[in-house]
Amino acid sequence: MRRRMLLAAPGLGFPGLSLAQTAHTQTAPTQATPWPERAITLVVPLPPGGTTDAISRAFAARMAEALGKPVVIDNRPGAGANLAYQHVATQRPDGYSVLMGINSLAVNPALRKDLPYQPQRDFAPVSLVARGAFVLCVHPGLAVRDVAGLVAMAKADPGGLDQASTGAGSLNHLAGALFQQRAGVRFNNVVYRGGPQASADVIAGRVPLIFLAILEALPFLADGKLRGLAVTSPGRAAALPLLPTVAEAGWPGYAVEFWQGLFVPAATPSAVVARLHQAAEAAARDAALLADMGARGITIAPSAPAELGRLLAEETTAWTRLAEATGLTAE
Repeated sequence: MRRRMLLAAPGLGFPGLSLAQTAHTQTAPTQATPWPERAITLVVPLPPGGTTDAISRAFAARMAEALGKPVVIDNRPGAGANLAYQHVATQRPDGYSVLMGINSLAVNPALRKDLPYQPQRDFAPVSLVARGAFVLCVHPGLAVRDVAGLVAMAKADPGGLDQASTGAGSLNHLAGALFQQRAGVRFNNVVYRGGPQASADVIAGRVPLIFLAILEALPFLADGKLRGLAVTSPGRAAALPLLPTVAEAGWPGYAVEFWQGLFVPAATPSAVVARLHQAAEAAARDAALLADMGARGITIAPSAPAELGRLLAEETTAWTRLAEATGLTAE
């Protein structure tokens, strides 16, 4: 794994900001102030149309019902999600700017040392929202039927197989990087602007494989446009019960799941965090949401704020170890 990751486009920098100074100068609402008094903005770090956006919109609608105020989606993609993270980190800590954090909140510090924010310092966790897995998919014309066959093909032709990903440093890229480390193989990472473009090229046969979110993979697996070899979750996925996990396929200990969780600026009052957490728990009890997401391979999984904080810390450590072991860095 000698390839390097670029989490920001060439020439795209981050404005100089002192987040600690910003937080101290903001005025937060007092506990006596009714909250919320107006619409809340949920900042999503990826563009519309993908798994993250779909989950965010569905969850925001249920939170709005619990809060009695609109929850408006603000898609802010770019720079490996750093644009969204930096934006929320510098907003007033009043609960009206909420971040839908994803795994890159843990990945980015592992790969880039010059971030203008520090996740564990500048954000307060509210609740985990959802978890899901990827499917290791190949083009049906590729002469492999299982993970062992893919590994054998890759070992016979080192560097001869391309892997489509939704960006350098994206989680499906890193799912592939971890797999390569465990299996002792090497794929070339081919970067696309998003999941639809990446999966389209695999379907067309221009790229042979991709780690694709279950939600996005299901229709292509159903109509035979892609072949699933295994899922990346610790246990089998309810939406694809016949597919083994990568661990079951012969690589014990391998597991990668994507997650989404709610965060607010660090200085947000605890009463506001608690109110948002209550709304998240209420949203997670919606039977229609649970059924819809479950059928698409997504587990709605609310958590205590501290649990989400631990997840962020543990994943940052894990991805830092992978970067150190494989030489993956951000430029």
